[in-house]
Amino acid sequence: MKYISFCLLFLAFSVTASSQDIVHKLSVNINIHDHLIEVVDDILIPNDYLLANPDFLFSLNSNLKVHSPDEKTVIQEITEKENKETRVPVKTYSIQLNEKSDRDIIIRIAYSGLINDDITTGAAEYARGFSETSGIISEKGVYLAGSTKWIPEFRNVELFSFFLEVTIDQEWSIISQGSRTINEITEGKKRIRYESPEPMDEIYLIGGKWTEYSIPGGRVLFQAFLRTPDEKLANKYLNATQGYLSMYEKMIGPYPFTKFALVENFWETGYGMPSFTLLGPKVIRFPWILYSSYPHELLHNYWGNSVYVDYKTGNWCEGITAYMADHLLKEQQGQGAAYRQSTLQKYTDFVNTENDFPLNEFLSRNNSAEEAVGYGKCLMMNNMLRTNFGDELFLKAWSKFYHDYKFRKAGFSDIQTCFEAITGSELASFFEQWTQRPGAPSLELSAVSVNKTSSSYELSFHVDQTQLEEAFELDIPVYVYLEGETEVKSTSISMNNKAEDYLLKFDAKPIRIEVDPMFQLFRRLDRNEVPTTLTQLFGAKNATLILPSESPSLANYKKMAEIWKITQEAQGKNLEIVLDNELQELPKNKSIWVLGFENKFYEIAKIPYNYFNQLSADEKSKMQILMAEGSLVYAIQNPENAEFTLGFAGSIQAEAIEGLGRKLPHYGKYSYLGFKGTEPENTLKGVFPTLGSPLNYPISYSGVIIPALAKIKPRKALTE
Repeated sequence: MKYISFCLLFLAFSVTASSQDIVHKLSVNINIHDHLIEVVDDILIPNDYLLANPDFLFSLNSNLKVHSPDEKTVIQEITEKENKETRVPVKTYSIQLNEKSDRDIIIRIAYSGLINDDITTGAAEYARGFSETSGIISEKGVYLAGSTKWIPEFRNVELFSFFLEVTIDQEWSIISQGSRTINEITEGKKRIRYESPEPMDEIYLIGGKWTEYSIPGGRVLFQAFLRTPDEKLANKYLNATQGYLSMYEKMIGPYPFTKFALVENFWETGYGMPSFTLLGPKVIRFPWILYSSYPHELLHNYWGNSVYVDYKTGNWCEGITAYMADHLLKEQQGQGAAYRQSTLQKYTDFVNTENDFPLNEFLSRNNSAEEAVGYGKCLMMNNMLRTNFGDELFLKAWSKFYHDYKFRKAGFSDIQTCFEAITGSELASFFEQWTQRPGAPSLELSAVSVNKTSSSYELSFHVDQTQLEEAFELDIPVYVYLEGETEVKSTSISMNNKAEDYLLKFDAKPIRIEVDPMFQLFRRLDRNEVPTTLTQLFGAKNATLILPSESPSLANYKKMAEIWKITQEAQGKNLEIVLDNELQELPKNKSIWVLGFENKFYEIAKIPYNYFNQLSADEKSKMQILMAEGSLVYAIQNPENAEFTLGFAGSIQAEAIEGLGRKLPHYGKYSYLGFKGTEPENTLKGVFPTLGSPLNYPISYSGVIIPALAKIKPRKALTE
């Protein structure tokens, strides 16, 4: 095969690749009206790959008809057992070369067909708040990704580089990875070319009718592609991109690509791809997205989209991305402890012995339990590494990991190697415990006493690990308040057994002891350590939902309940639906939803005084108005059994109930919520105070508790 000039171009292009990396040169024609794609793929195959893979197999979306225009290459379909792990059916092909070669070769594969997998929202997707498609070509937009199986996937090939040239109607634009080198209109058609010398694990082809905005940022181009022209919105994102990118380059290292683009999708998504993010039209206009999801997706260009996840050993990238984006921004606002508390609460509420699993088995988020492990446990593991070694070494270790594994696949063992190299510590037991073992410790403080000696005050106390599983090895933060002092004393105690006694000495009188009050450890929270929130209801393995039999909105409530039942069952949970006239009393052994102000159990389900009394006058007033005119939702302890949660949701407007059912799963961290109108629009949200913690002990002297003057200062943010 004598494509000499083309081969030289390939070789120059793939300088970043290893000797077995494949390079695709894709010429693509898209027919929007008929949902069709035509592809000619000239593929550079390294000789090392041919020697290691003599069977020479590839797979492709079975909707695409394959042929080779090259007479020296024979492509044959082979029969294999159907792959049920992918949403898209694929066919497998073998390639026979009529001419042998002892050097790199170029083969040509041509294929075409229909791609039109409708965007769907199943029960699991509804619970997660988004819809999905494996791939679609439609009048609304184009979405092709690895899930589409639209490029030949060769056996034993994990990474590859590519050229991508697309021809499409002139009103359309295309986004992909890499740098755009051609963007022109010729004979009524748009021709766009992207070049990605960096090894990738999939190729995205995203199409839409956008207005394009951009600002140069030195070696990086910042872009925004909006479906509706909005220069003000575009500038907000472009300016934010510059700020976040500058922050992450200081923390981790140089940004790995030549561009970052904000792209407005044609359905609601929150995707992060190499060098761009794909956000839905509503998502992109939420003001808080700029300070939450957006930096998260940008940071994925480091974690997951340039240092790739070795999924055989577990997905590490979501946890560290959440830690360096979502958690960091909260920490910069002085809310790091609250964020960690919420993270631990999700694990406590959603994960049980039946759905728990080791972190190294996490692949992707399909339900709340998987999110609590894959995102939350990994986030807290990183927090413990940072707490143990300090900010400087923590960032140096992650910077080394980025430098050593950029455009390679990596796993938890590689992270361990980098931390050991930077800190000089042996971390095998730490990583084994937190990545290979399921479960979490539960802590309890007891036997607190003070003994006055001639030279000091001796504070003794006992700590239990109350989980059923064997003991975890822990370094537990302990804070002690001293009489008359304005600074809280902090220390760390090591615990390797299920129960241990400790003794601390102070010059002044200890008046309060708190164990992990800033939520630095990964652990299960005690029921009295966290406020009642909606997550406890949506996370309940078994719950009963009680409908108001005498309500004029019964049909609306019933429809909401049935959708919730489906989404809960999709996550392996059970939600029983009953009418209030079918029960004599509230269930005592499970969590409960009481729906409707007309429900006969409403009087029992009202907000208790000890909660209501903690609200501000403004919040109390809003609740009174909402009970008369709008929608009110809250979660309290089940009055029949404080180990379980009772949720109430009621609306004066029947038309608002469908919206409540759709929105409430996304407000899980709140104790109480208020909505107005039929949309409905959220106007009130908050968290009830905790009523007592088994890890917080005020010390009394002669029956008197001495008030503390000191307050714990929030830890300095990882970076400003």
